[in-house]
Amino acid sequence: MKVKLSHPLISCICITQNRPTLLLKAIVSFDTQNYPNRELVISYPKQDLETKLLIDSILELSDLRIVRVEREGNESLGSARNNAIANCNGDYICLWDDDDWYHYQRLAHQYNTMRINGQFREASIMTRVMLFDVTTQQGYLSFPYLWCGSLLCRKDHILQHPFTNTNVAEDSHIVKYLESRKLLHYISDSAFLYLYVYHGSNTLNYFHFSYYLKKSETLDQETTNWMRNLMDIKVEVLPS
Repeated sequence: MKVKLSHPLISCICITQNRPTLLLKAIVSFDTQNYPNRELVISYPKQDLETKLLIDSILELSDLRIVRVEREGNESLGSARNNAIANCNGDYICLWDDDDWYHYQRLAHQYNTMRINGQFREASIMTRVMLFDVTTQQGYLSFPYLWCGSLLCRKDHILQHPFTNTNVAEDSHIVKYLESRKLLHYISDSAFLYLYVYHGSNTLNYFHFSYYLKKSETLDQETTNWMRNLMDIKVEVLPS
């Protein structure tokens, strides 16, 4: 018997603030995804005029499905995610950090493996990702860990178990719930899909990031150079 996969709408949730250069790269990663039914939900502070202008210019030049959510500047990361999800249209939610890089197959691979290899589970998370430390220009293959930034999940579960109103570990509650209900599919063999970038302004401080690096595998120079080249790529919006 053949399994025919549908393509439910996936809402990619991107919380940003005064980082238009990084945001543009995240938008490009979203644009190149080969999963057909997707939207990008961008939440930014009302005062962040650079981000607003960037989104305006992209919407003028492209047919990307972008939902904008303006928020108060002091809103926590967890609260901002919850409000963005409340304004999205998708059946599934995917976290889409503005400072990381995503392979063009990320959405399709995560969703399809969750539904087939995961025996139709309703959420998936990556347990190995790639890491790049901008401060040392070194790349790593992560140790086995629940990389919550890679979460893809049915929206219903997050609405019932929302992110906590904090800036750190705001996603631990929903992940623990999904684990306890055996709803989570673990993806351990596709680290190439997700590049976690430490650049010095992350919500995670360097003390914790360096702890992750000590447990991870240092990558060869060729792979590290590939990561460095990704970081060096300049992206700009050109007029039509």
